Amino acid sequence: MPFIESTSAQSITTITLNRPEKLNAFAGTMREELIAALHAAAADSTCRVVVITGAGRGFCAGGDVEYMSGLQKNGEVAAFRKLLDAGREVVMSIAAMEKPVIASVNGVAAGAGCNLALACDYRIAADAAKFSESFVKIGMHPDWGGHGSSDAVARWNC
Repeated sequence: MPFIESTSAQSITTITLNRPEKLNAFAGTMREELIAALHAAAADSTCRVVVITGAGRGFCAGGDVEYMSGLQKNGEVAAFRKLLDAGREVVMSIAAMEKPVIASVNGVAAGAGCNLALACDYRIAADAAKFSESFVKIGMHPDWGGHGSSDAVARWNC
């Protein structure tokens, strides 16, 4: 099962984070798959708007802490750096998008998931949506533009 699903209909490209059993927390190749989906939508002349959402009951719980902890325990510094770089590239791809990008937030948006939603031009939130800059709870510095120094901040509409 792909972690990122992209569908197009009526000039709308919907990119779905598809790891519902973990509230769509980023692990493995999800970031790279999301980057590829964003680039494909940007290049698609029939696409007029991009919607990012999550499968199941969550938008995105951020980075999969178990996965990142495993990288740390195994001393995989390069792999961890790759995760951070990919997060930056996601945010910058959204910022560079010449089409509006909408976050359709159906549940929890925490950590990188919250910042993914903030990077979008617009956010539509369900009643069940919850936003959390949860980095502080695990002693991490915000990434995905959450610290406010990203060029994408100028595009945030909140």
